[in-house]
Amino acid sequence: MTATTLEERILRLEDIEAIRDLTARYADAINKGWNGRTVDADAIPDIFAADARWEGFDGEVTRGADAIAAVLPKATSVVQLSMHTFLNPVITVDGDTATGDWLMWVGSVLADNPRSVYMSADMTYTRTDQGWRIQTVLIGFGTMVRGSDGGTA
Repeated sequence: MTATTLEERILRLEDIEAIRDLTARYADAINKGWNGRTVDADAIPDIFAADARWEGFDGEVTRGADAIAAVLPKATSVVQLSMHTFLNPVITVDGDTATGDWLMWVGSVLADNPRSVYMSADMTYTRTDQGWRIQTVLIGFGTMVRGSDGGTA
């Protein structure tokens, strides 16, 4: 491990905290279904880099913050409730880029049937003039707790 100055160590901690906050704001923007809450697609440009890339475990890829924001309402239209939680991050900062390997828990209700899915969410981040932004998201399928109808999340 190379010796770093106190300033460098503080900057690293501030960067990691900003990335945690950014990821929490992403989860908040895509949560819906209680207290009149809807997906906040308008928040996406402040969370994702303009040229961001989002890839689901099914291989579907969406490119660009505007495209990600545009696809959210349709992609979540069948979801009555969703709560996203990002856990156990391993965040590595390297200058103006960073990686974050997360475990993601999603509790949801579809067709009046509650279910939970546990997945990986591997993200890259980039520092912009406006602060940190998500550059890429790669969702990996993990395990699912099925609802009472045996359906999948």
